[in-house]
Amino acid sequence: MTTNEYDYQTLLAKTENEELEQLASVYHQLGCLSFNSNRAISFYKRSIEINLYYRPTDYDLLSTSYNNLGALLNKHGDYNQALKYYRCALNTDLREPEINQLKIATCYNNIGNILKKQGNNPEANKHFRQALTIQLKNVSFNDLILITTYHNLGSVYCLMKDYPLAIEYYEKSVKILEEYHPLQYSLMAYTYNKIGSVYNLMKNYAVAFSCQKKALKMQEKCFPSDNPSLATRHFNMAIALEGLKRFEEAVDHVTQAIEILRQTLGPHQRKIRHYQKYLDKLRHKL
Repeated sequence: MTTNEYDYQTLLAKTENEELEQLASVYHQLGCLSFNSNRAISFYKRSIEINLYYRPTDYDLLSTSYNNLGALLNKHGDYNQALKYYRCALNTDLREPEINQLKIATCYNNIGNILKKQGNNPEANKHFRQALTIQLKNVSFNDLILITTYHNLGSVYCLMKDYPLAIEYYEKSVKILEEYHPLQYSLMAYTYNKIGSVYNLMKNYAVAFSCQKKALKMQEKCFPSDNPSLATRHFNMAIALEGLKRFEEAVDHVTQAIEILRQTLGPHQRKIRHYQKYLDKLRHKL
């Protein structure tokens, strides 16, 4: 029996004997330890139910239970329920005068991401901006925590087809990373990829290719040569090259992408078929 399994069984036994005062915490911990997401959801709900019934309420525990429940429901694709519990977490935190403001900002980001998945981009944007306002008052201008919010704003502006603003926020991330966190290769690659994707949508293929090339260079510093992420980067470079009518180079990059996926363990057959179909299309343009 692993340590987690032992802890889980020990806590489960406590639910039969523990005082009501402790049960909310016990059920919350069971939710954290459970490998079955449906069971975890049930435990968090039980913890919340007990916590709300018992006085005085443990608001810090209640907020964490709401957040964890929202995250699990988000993974299940139940966005309405996820939104409900993320909002409960926010409302719980807002009533605490001594609450860490960055926790409030995280709540706004969580809610914004659900709203974005639901296609409510203006409301998502509003929540991301609320998160950013709080963060800028509580951290230095070059703190890594800002990167997530800048990315969120970039993505929602892209969905709203306001491409210049999307690029503006992604470039804020690049500035922080290049000047203050130059060894964050994976995060920098992700950001360059996002910028490249926006420029591709704007049909500025030369800049899109340049950004994807930078992203590939960063990923090669932190991933082995057969990492699937590198295949995606080569594919994105091929799309930009196609836009530039540099078809032979595009063929080379798609071929590299397919070779990487064939070397890699995992369920990549659908992606390989997609890449192969694109490769055939490019070859017809030669």
